[in-house]
Amino acid sequence: MLDTYRSILSHPGAKAFAAAGLLARLPISMFNISIILMVQIQYDSYAMAGRVAAVGVLVWALQTVPTARLVDRIGQRAAMIPLTLTFVAGATLAIWTAMSGGPEWLLWLAVAIASIQGPLGSLTRARWSHLLRSDKDIHTAFALEGSLDEVLFVGGPALATILATLVWAPLGVVVCLVGLVVGMTILLGQRATEPAPRRGTGGRSLGLRLPGAVIAVAFISFGIGAMFGAFDISIVAFADEAGHKTLSGLIIGIISAGSLVGGLLYGARHWRTPLWQRTVIGTVLLAAGFGALALAPNVLVLSLLGFVAGVTIAPTLTNADTVVQRVVARDQITEGMAWLRIGLGIGVALGAWVAGGLIESAGARAGLGVAAAGGALAFAFALAFAVVIKRGTERVDASEPDDAPPPVERELAVEQPPLPPHM
Repeated sequence: MLDTYRSILSHPGAKAFAAAGLLARLPISMFNISIILMVQIQYDSYAMAGRVAAVGVLVWALQTVPTARLVDRIGQRAAMIPLTLTFVAGATLAIWTAMSGGPEWLLWLAVAIASIQGPLGSLTRARWSHLLRSDKDIHTAFALEGSLDEVLFVGGPALATILATLVWAPLGVVVCLVGLVVGMTILLGQRATEPAPRRGTGGRSLGLRLPGAVIAVAFISFGIGAMFGAFDISIVAFADEAGHKTLSGLIIGIISAGSLVGGLLYGARHWRTPLWQRTVIGTVLLAAGFGALALAPNVLVLSLLGFVAGVTIAPTLTNADTVVQRVVARDQITEGMAWLRIGLGIGVALGAWVAGGLIESAGARAGLGVAAAGGALAFAFALAFAVVIKRGTERVDASEPDDAPPPVERELAVEQPPLPPHM
């Protein structure tokens, strides 16, 4: 298995940008849970914590396409320097507001500013697509990226919980800030692997003619996001009700460890099963796993079931990433991934908002039910859009070589509302 990953990491610059990108993505795993913990501790309200977190994630989702287009058009370095500074300003304002007992609307503003951080999850994936030519190698690289994300999700939430509950409420936010600045500084200094900016307006536009398969995985990601958003805040509440609030990050880490294992095993094998079938199967297993978590009677059982359920996360997200990679031009990969993140982010926002209110009135079990419903919704969307994904990802000619460009999406063109102007 390790030889598969060693092969792609042997490319010049690959190890360096993968490591730097991992550090720069620290806010993906820690910022949301750090905000939830900071607000809940300072204001003693799960409902308020859910609302504040939801606002941040919603803004993050809405900014992904405009900032991803900006990255594709002017380059990662030119776009991400000001976006990183924006995150620093927003995170600093959030800490100051919470620690001084400021109004909720100012927290909304702060997390909204901090969430205009650019497509952090797509930067290294775009570099892999720029560096590699074979679909098999890109599948392995995306699986590696998904597994590296899970490394963050194993340690990030646990670290955030320990820092917030045992040391200082906003310390998790501070760690996110430092990680992003240091990681981005290193990543943007590596110019050799940075994709060249897209010149002109050629290529398949994702703005007005959005490929049908991208729409499909965006909807699937919406369900997965609702599951994640509800689950994070529900785990904090579940552990709190059991008298073990400091274990909430550890529980999330255990689930992410399962995802890490699943992602590494999944990416080490080149599958013959069609991608559209793997997408559907992944969501079935995801829905079943998180449905079982909603019935867990205690923290121990929840952790054990969580590891098993977590095995399905990284493979399912890898499938969604691979669908996008198959149907968009290589010089638009950052924007294509951004549409997937929009679905994920809107789902997280809705899940956190709904679960936070239900936890306040009915307890943590109700929040876990929202997470299970999100998983079921992802499966429903995968089933409904299976034909669209199949049409978009199948090769026109079965004998087409692995390094051929992705097929043009012909099946579905959906009008999208105008996007905000670029920064």
